[in-house]
Amino acid sequence: MEEDKRPEGKRYQVMDTISNVLKMSDTSQKLFNNDQFHFFLFQKRWKDIVGEIMASESWVIGWKGSTLIVSVSNSAFMQQLFMMKGEILARLRQDEVGKYFTDIRFRAGPHKRDHKATTTVDRVNETIREEKVMYSQPLTEGEKEWISNWVQHHVQNEKIRPQFAEMMEEVLKIRKGEKAHGYHPCPICGNLTAPERKICSACEREINRKRKNRVLLILKKNPHYTYQQVRDIFPCDYSLYDEAREILIHRAKEKVFHKFDVDEEKRKLLALLIHKPLKEITIEEARAALDKMPQKWWE
Repeated sequence: MEEDKRPEGKRYQVMDTISNVLKMSDTSQKLFNNDQFHFFLFQKRWKDIVGEIMASESWVIGWKGSTLIVSVSNSAFMQQLFMMKGEILARLRQDEVGKYFTDIRFRAGPHKRDHKATTTVDRVNETIREEKVMYSQPLTEGEKEWISNWVQHHVQNEKIRPQFAEMMEEVLKIRKGEKAHGYHPCPICGNLTAPERKICSACEREINRKRKNRVLLILKKNPHYTYQQVRDIFPCDYSLYDEAREILIHRAKEKVFHKFDVDEEKRKLLALLIHKPLKEITIEEARAALDKMPQKWWE
């Protein structure tokens, strides 16, 4: 930018052109003076050199010294490119990047796949579009009439009846859309659940909670039990056993820190850590093994 001083003594900034700003930019210098960037632009110009038809089955993949490497997906096109080699080199000499290549090497390769550029929000937007289509099911006149009658008889306040009816219509559209797309009632609670799930997520969480509590009860009575011993009593995977064991270890450490029944908690903790039966662990052994555990020092 240039500065212009006016008689009043104030300074005014005069806007410069975009081209001059880009020329002065360090980022621009690094980008446009980069060989890889220029070669990328040259790859885009390949169809201007060999023609649209030949470029549909061939593309520039790199270079080695002064030799340009071109991949060709079709043997007939490769033969044609071999015959056009001299003409292609002549055209390359007129290109600002192509002029550095004195030879071309053609090699067979798979058909080029053009991948559509994506962003991190594309999948989110696609899900929103799918839900919008799914939840836009039209309601029949009978369904609308049923909602209207229900609102008239059950909603005393006339001012909120339209809003209430609109809400019920939207809920009904959601249920109709889910059923149309394969949603089915959960066999436990009856709520609609996705086609790929056997039960709804709420019931699945409740079942997992009960399973974890069952493993916790087993380990509370027998803190030394290994995964195989717990599994013999109650079938579970290792992650569930490990989660329950870590919960008990954390609880024991907290009780020791707060000086709550320290000796007994140290015995339980040692049993959990080394899988030794609780009755075989003495207070002296637990103190010696866990004497450096932090404890609350203030009263």
